[in-house]
Amino acid sequence: MTEDDITGPAPRWRRDERAMATLTSWMRVVGVFYLLQFVMMAVVRAPIRAVGPRGALAQAEAGEPLAKFLVDTWLTFGLEVGAIGAALLVASRYPRQARGVAWTVLGIELTRGILNDVYLLARGYRVSVYAIWIVVHTLVIVTGLRCLRMARGGEEAEARMPGGSPTGAATHSKALSNPGKV
Repeated sequence: MTEDDITGPAPRWRRDERAMATLTSWMRVVGVFYLLQFVMMAVVRAPIRAVGPRGALAQAEAGEPLAKFLVDTWLTFGLEVGAIGAALLVASRYPRQARGVAWTVLGIELTRGILNDVYLLARGYRVSVYAIWIVVHTLVIVTGLRCLRMARGGEEAEARMPGGSPTGAATHSKALSNPGKV
């Protein structure tokens, strides 16, 4: 049983607050996940260990140019992912203004995530690794779309309210009861 079952539907502004809190939580969870990926890519070098050529890290340490390039590329990619994670965490403080950041992450998850993983699978990389990542990317996208849809619904509800906010509604009520003296 929910609060809405007992007291009736929540006011529009309360639903908007919940939607923004949900979007904030999503941005923070995904931001921390991206920072964790940064650590795994740039510090632990897990992707090179998991799917890279055998001995690539040792070859890079020995100065082999192609192996060094592989390590440097993953470091660069890790820094990018870390920057996106940090941006999500900072932007989560202002979810109403940061929806563009969330949409950008969804685009990254679709292109650099799912489409890139499908490309790698087509090139013969291990299905077990990239199928798991496709599921992870899909989960981030689906939950992000849900949060953004909730946030948009709250914004549309607020826009339909006289004055655009709960306070505006009170001002509108005063105007109706006392025209010309608001």
